Amino acid sequence: MPAVPRTPERTRHPHGLGGASRFVGAGLLDQLVIAAANAANTLLGGILLSKAHFGALALALAVGYLAMYLNRAVVGDVLLALASRYDGDPRVRLARNGLATALCSGVVTTAVFVALWAAWPGHGQIDLRELVRLAPFMVPIMLHDTARCDYLADRRPDKALGIDLVWAGTQAVLVAVMIATHRCSAGALLTVWGLGATAGMTVYLLRERRLPWRGSPAAWLAETRHLSGWFTLTAIVAQVHTLAISFTVAGRLSKIDLGNFRFVQTVQLQPVQNLVTAISSLLTPRASRHAAEAAEPGPGGTAAAAALRRQTHRLALAFAVLGALMVLIVWPVVSYVLVHTHKFAEAAPLALPIALQGAVYLVQAPFTAALRGMHQARALFGQYVVFAVVSLGGLALGAGRGGLHGAAWGLLIGSAAGLICMLMLYAGALRSLGPSFAAPAPARAEAPQNA
Repeated sequence: MPAVPRTPERTRHPHGLGGASRFVGAGLLDQLVIAAANAANTLLGGILLSKAHFGALALALAVGYLAMYLNRAVVGDVLLALASRYDGDPRVRLARNGLATALCSGVVTTAVFVALWAAWPGHGQIDLRELVRLAPFMVPIMLHDTARCDYLADRRPDKALGIDLVWAGTQAVLVAVMIATHRCSAGALLTVWGLGATAGMTVYLLRERRLPWRGSPAAWLAETRHLSGWFTLTAIVAQVHTLAISFTVAGRLSKIDLGNFRFVQTVQLQPVQNLVTAISSLLTPRASRHAAEAAEPGPGGTAAAAALRRQTHRLALAFAVLGALMVLIVWPVVSYVLVHTHKFAEAAPLALPIALQGAVYLVQAPFTAALRGMHQARALFGQYVVFAVVSLGGLALGAGRGGLHGAAWGLLIGSAAGLICMLMLYAGALRSLGPSFAAPAPARAEAPQNA
């Protein structure tokens, strides 16, 4: 396959320290906004709903996130890793075909959710009755997520921030109305979440003047199969792993235990995961360009490879320090608050293992972004398989011996095993980084441009 062509940077991209600071600040703020919109369901559900209804909400959200992140693996992650190397018509074509693929994913997911709701029994510990409230909004949720990745791949995090503010603002207004009218329920929280996504998606489509059905999902899969196939397999393992945790806790313990576990995760671990997602969204396009330049012979390629290593190692050290501080500060604070909260006092022992798990994720983030940038999709799949197998084994063993507290420590063991595996794979990938490294290019990417 031909090597990835180089294209000049556009003048709107940040230059200098001030521009770079605004670029990073917009990217981090964007992730903060969308994370707040997503976390609002869990936080408000934990506060406003009974534990039984909150458990049903958590299960519906788990299935919804499963579908959304599978779509991100097929479309969004590929845009970040591949479209970021291009400018002009090739990048626009990738975005257009990605939107069409996301549209198809949303339609299929809606049908599957309705079928699950109709066929699943309405009793027992695993309750999926609220899933039907989410079904009508899976198309806008997936299109909005793809739109965010399009902006981030194009190094325009300020535009991604704009549509995410529309989502979060719409959702906040509707939540306020819901609380004022005393209509709080799991279904209402899911509905306002979907309406926020619909508003953000609409702004993107009007601003960019794009219609999702004008792209070609077949062309997308043909152009990106060298990445999307492995990214999709990784996402399947990741989301089945997340769903298995929810079902295992709810099935082997109880819905109340699942509510306790998800609440502490939302308060303590989800902010870290949102930060990791923001870091990956900002670092992956940069790492991808470094990896493409490293494929060129001569001093330029050597300098690009060195820049990628330097970026990864410095950030890993910085995040190791940040993770240690987080454990020392956040763990006692969260534990104290939970102990003095009657509703979640029994969940206080979860604070330490979940804080340590967040520290592990922080250290791993730069290495994950580097592997994505180097298009080491197969290596990322292998790493996640190791992490999923070890953590689910630890979860089952810990839940059997120590209940919910033991389950949390079992998940931490899986996170540590995943970090060790990631470091080994990163070291191997560095040895292949050089003039022999070349990623496949999208179809027609080398077509001559109009004058």
